[in-house]
Amino acid sequence: AMVEKSTPLLTAEAKQEEKEPLLPWTSVACCVYACVALVAESCALWTVGINPRWETPSLDEVWHAKLAILLVFSAFITEICFLASSATNATYLGVNLKQSLQLHRSGDSFLTISEYATKVFAAAYIGFANGGVVHTDALASTGPRPVYFARFWQWSIAVPILIVISNRSFFTNLTLSEMTLRCLPSVVASFLFCWAAWVMEVTPSYTTRYMFMFLSLSGAVIVTSDQINLAYRHRKDDLFGWKSTMLIYQITSFVFYACLFMSGRFGLISSFTEQVAYAYCDSSVKVFQGAILAMIRNRQDLDIMRTWWVAALAVGRDMDNLIQKAGVPVFGLDPSGKITEWNTNLVKLTGLKLSDVEGKRLVEVACADCEEAITQCIDHVLKVAAKGEEEASESVGASMEVSGTVRNFVELSIMVAGDAKISGGPQSRQLAMSLVPKTGTDGNLAGLVAIGQDLSDIAELKITQERKSALMAMLSHEIRSPLHGMMGLTGAMLESETGKAMERQLGMVKGCAARLLDLVTNIMDLAQHEKRKRDGKPTPRPTTPVNFSAIANEVATMTDMAVDKMNKPLLRPSVRLVNALAGVQVPLILGDPQKCTQLIYNLVTNACKFTESGTVCIEARYEKEQKLLEIDVVDTGKGISKEGQKRIFTAFAQEENG
Repeated sequence: AMVEKSTPLLTAEAKQEEKEPLLPWTSVACCVYACVALVAESCALWTVGINPRWETPSLDEVWHAKLAILLVFSAFITEICFLASSATNATYLGVNLKQSLQLHRSGDSFLTISEYATKVFAAAYIGFANGGVVHTDALASTGPRPVYFARFWQWSIAVPILIVISNRSFFTNLTLSEMTLRCLPSVVASFLFCWAAWVMEVTPSYTTRYMFMFLSLSGAVIVTSDQINLAYRHRKDDLFGWKSTMLIYQITSFVFYACLFMSGRFGLISSFTEQVAYAYCDSSVKVFQGAILAMIRNRQDLDIMRTWWVAALAVGRDMDNLIQKAGVPVFGLDPSGKITEWNTNLVKLTGLKLSDVEGKRLVEVACADCEEAITQCIDHVLKVAAKGEEEASESVGASMEVSGTVRNFVELSIMVAGDAKISGGPQSRQLAMSLVPKTGTDGNLAGLVAIGQDLSDIAELKITQERKSALMAMLSHEIRSPLHGMMGLTGAMLESETGKAMERQLGMVKGCAARLLDLVTNIMDLAQHEKRKRDGKPTPRPTTPVNFSAIANEVATMTDMAVDKMNKPLLRPSVRLVNALAGVQVPLILGDPQKCTQLIYNLVTNACKFTESGTVCIEARYEKEQKLLEIDVVDTGKGISKEGQKRIFTAFAQEENG
């Protein structure tokens, strides 16, 4: 039984309606904003320019930037621990489960580490380069303020990364290309609104300043709207509450940064307070978002593992039910060959219950003559299972014995006991069982499962067939002697003076005796063929030279004397039998003379039966290059209908009307 996921299955039409569009209206708005912002920033920098450099950066602000590096490094170590924990868990999982689990995705870790690296580089640049490139915000309400270029460069990379990480938690069924197309508009828009904020600070024009203040804030609003729209479309997803919590935390962080940024522009906080807040917030805010993301991934993994666990339990129950209720014999063995399971079909067949056989070795329950075959089969299957799947497949492919028996297959006999005994019925059950390895919960070999078929009826049928073949051989042998006597007596009478008056009748008797002898010989050959087949011996090739010219003469003579069912001559007066092989030398062919005679005789008599006038001709053609002798029986009859041709070679079928 398969365990369904908690999410209800949707029809094809419902899935079509619920599918996430790659470019919703909010993404289109991000695209439009990105175009406007790019043009506006380029024009502002080209026409208005920027304020001059800040000459005396604050050493206290630079010192706090250095200290923030330690916080970012601690977050980096935390991310490494997440990866190590996921890698450790993955080593204990099977391949299929490992692929299904989200774990702490390498993509999330790569993005997170990239963001940390950006912050470390920016903090190190500000701290050890004495602020680095610093411009002047000359239009601030409380006087000029320093504008650190590295700070905005770091934001323009970190903010898009944060957006991608947040969006990825909602993308569970999209390919990489679809995910990229869906995230790209908001990523570009967030990159440009960060630089719009930088242009707002460094521009010498009040008009440009307020225009870019609006442009920067509107960009943040549009990008946030796109993320909210994405979350709304996935409101029915599993763990939506956790995912929306991470999004709310991200939006709250952006709002906090926006308030901090605007407070500095309007002089509500000092430049030192603003820069120190940036330094510590940059290094700490992402740590909490990473923790939320890790909790989401772990919860998803737990749900998947629970689904697999429930499925495994269901499979185990189904396996037990299959073994117990199967309509064929099934039993289980431990690695030592002791019986651990015994299904109801075996109880019905043998009269032995599980309590009667549990803990006993299979060779103790089966008949003694099966012990060696059972031991070899169990040892082989255990040996193959120990080699692993790849080598096992090769071993199974090469496990054919000379006799053609697969080595994981065994025939065994179990004595019938109790209620299964029937008066006059079989006293033992012949079972054909195929053994396969069984894996335990720890992934190691737990034992063997044998499933097969009851061959008791087939075994009895085989015995009956052997008796029938023996009877056929005996009767055939006994009948051959009187037939030889009849043929010898009629031959002697034909040579005598008194037999010349009855030459035709004696010839017919001799011919019929010869045909009957052929029939008896065929029955004997069939019995011998079946015996050779049971013993696995090949059928010997014929070694007797066959003279088809002599056979044609004999067949022509017998046909001239043959009569039909009404005791009338088989060959009509209006039909002439032509033996084209008379006096013709044809090569001798190794074969069975009796069967060749019977074959040609059947063809000729059949042609005479359906030919009302004309000729029936026995012809031969020898292809010297191909070393092929072709014998043809050609008649002028009306032939066999198309319907008759379809069934003429079916056993016991014949054409009555031609």
